[in-house]
Amino acid sequence: MNEDNLWCLQENGYHAGLHKHYEGLFTQGNGYMHVRASFEEGCSDAPQDEEYLRFPDNVTLEKPRHPKSKQGTYIPGIVGQHPLLKEEIVNLPYFLGLEFRSAGERLDMDRSRISGYSRRLDLRDGRLHRSFLWETEEGMKLQCTYSRYLSMADTHLSIQQVQLEVLTGEVQLEVKATLRADVRTNGMNHFARVIPSADFNEGSMSLETLTEEGNQIFMHAVLETSEPLSWQAEHTPLMAALRGECKLQAGNRFTLSKLIAVTTDRDPEEGAVRSRALTELSRARSLGWEQLYHRHAESWKRKWQEADVAIKGDDHAQLSVRASLYHLIRSNAARDARVAICAKGYAGEAYFGRYFWDTEINLLPFFLHTNPQAARNLLLFRYNTLEGAKRNAQKYGYRGARYAWESSISGEEQCANWQYADHEIHITADIVYAMYHYVRATGDEAFLEQYGIDMLVETARYWCGRVDWNREGTCELLGVMGPDEYLPLTRNNAFTNRMVKFSLEQTVACLDSLQGIRPESYAAAAERLCLDPEERELFRNTAEKLRLPYDSKTEIVPQSDDFASYADLDFDSIWTDRSRPFGHFISQERNYRSKALKQADVLELMLLFPQEFTEEQLKAAYNYYEPITTHDSSLSVAVHGIVASWLNQKETAANFLQRVMAIDLSAEKKGAAEGIHIANCGGLWQLIVYGFAGLKSAMWSESIELQPRLPEGWEELSFPLAWRGERYRVTVIQDGYEVHKLNGGDSVAGATI
Repeated sequence: MNEDNLWCLQENGYHAGLHKHYEGLFTQGNGYMHVRASFEEGCSDAPQDEEYLRFPDNVTLEKPRHPKSKQGTYIPGIVGQHPLLKEEIVNLPYFLGLEFRSAGERLDMDRSRISGYSRRLDLRDGRLHRSFLWETEEGMKLQCTYSRYLSMADTHLSIQQVQLEVLTGEVQLEVKATLRADVRTNGMNHFARVIPSADFNEGSMSLETLTEEGNQIFMHAVLETSEPLSWQAEHTPLMAALRGECKLQAGNRFTLSKLIAVTTDRDPEEGAVRSRALTELSRARSLGWEQLYHRHAESWKRKWQEADVAIKGDDHAQLSVRASLYHLIRSNAARDARVAICAKGYAGEAYFGRYFWDTEINLLPFFLHTNPQAARNLLLFRYNTLEGAKRNAQKYGYRGARYAWESSISGEEQCANWQYADHEIHITADIVYAMYHYVRATGDEAFLEQYGIDMLVETARYWCGRVDWNREGTCELLGVMGPDEYLPLTRNNAFTNRMVKFSLEQTVACLDSLQGIRPESYAAAAERLCLDPEERELFRNTAEKLRLPYDSKTEIVPQSDDFASYADLDFDSIWTDRSRPFGHFISQERNYRSKALKQADVLELMLLFPQEFTEEQLKAAYNYYEPITTHDSSLSVAVHGIVASWLNQKETAANFLQRVMAIDLSAEKKGAAEGIHIANCGGLWQLIVYGFAGLKSAMWSESIELQPRLPEGWEELSFPLAWRGERYRVTVIQDGYEVHKLNGGDSVAGATI
């Protein structure tokens, strides 16, 4: 592969059945806004304004709507209310619309005569390119070339350019540029008011949208053409449009550029949405097209310098990991602690734009070691939604804070399915684990005093109310759904209990330390939180007495106290088509009483607390649980790949790597159709860094330590690493590794284990 092919996702040849997959896979974004890779001219037989009522369901097994195309424009934080599904991100007006006609014939990828089609997303700068030959019904041939990007430097700006070269004949070309609000979110119309307008002389148009929740969105576009066009307005109540015509002959090249500014009332900048958009466009036009792109490309370059993973000897893995890193980078609003990263990476609305435990467990490690400020803001989001978590606890009858299984911007529970909302409670402890992971990876101890203390105390209060005390004087967690979501009401789930124990232990340790080192700060926090010595003692006692269903002598760590009592299954007779999720072949009622895991549970526990388990326990757990794990969740495969790598099962780990990469990239699976599996993107980074490079987690290691086990054929692996305020470059080969401090200092070499 040449260098370009190691940085570009390619679509060669147009297939209508794959269009929705590539819409998701080629999603563009800059942290502030994100747009699926729908064609500028739209798709035939794929209306975007279909209204329907989506019901609560298991998203893994749900059959999605819109089989062909789903436009998506998302700004994190702009949400609306669904009558059944609660709060969801709003699909905003589609601002990339460009339509062409030749002698009345509309350019349409499905109905026009198209050849030589190709499309590519350049991961280096996030630009999307499309080219093809259009032969009209009258026999004219036009070479069509499209390019567009969302600026990473000037995040309110979108830049498009289309060039049509006439190869044969004479063309009466009609151009139509649009801003369209005829879109829906999961079948719902969240727009209370839409106002289109245009200035013919300036070649500009705008769309002002007010959502039902009162958010203002303003979109303003300016058009420039290589040939003079006389623009005319063609508005509808939901669309701003300008239409123009020109005559072209063989050899002519017509270029249309469209510059769009998008602003909302949620933006941190001061000023009205309209005036800010106009100011953005005025500044952009004064900079010029080349300077705008230069600023954008430089911003991407800096991000890649902090994040790129380089692999020699496996081109497919190289491209795959860069695709994942691209989506991790673009989905993160690095400077906005009011939002996190939704489960679909803002590339689709299947999960309603909500935030899960994926953020802390699957995504945070990548940001800890590439962009610590972004990691800090992801945790600040949880601090900023602490009041919502307290309201959740209150609704369930508890004191303190109970973080939502599915959170939106308020922090209140949004999950409409009782099984998860009521019983998948480990997320409250996962957030505390992630906070300490951040502190130990960055050295930012001040975070605990400034923000963490409130989160620790309020979540500890919840846990002290949630536990049940038995006759032996031990406390338990009953009616719990662990990471394995196919058992909803277990007794003392090992993962959940260990995470809760850790959370309570760290709460006590933080309070003790603060009182000893900074008594004035402790006194202020105790007064603010109404914390007294008796409650501190309750935290300590609950941590000590919380039951763990295993010990150091346990051969196989039980997933829960009652796991052995669940029914065994004959997977071969039930799961007759392994290309489809197991959940399609079994009723929920039977699944909920059987030993069939959706995803890693005990193995996830061992991944997060590796020092507490022997290699024999790890191997026994893997051998026992993996055969009964369906991997119906995209979170599962990377975890198993890491464990297989730790056990030095190189071939098995390499097979898991292939499965991880296929989740979004496989055109056969069409995995990206409803959006990116962003947790799997973080999982791929962890598989490479924690698995193949063998990096010991900063949670448990103060220095950089590695135990590499590279897959066969990998000649070299290298990646940047932020570690406790310093930047390093780690290089691993088959028989050793080197850690080089980037801002000076000696390299550290090591031998593989």
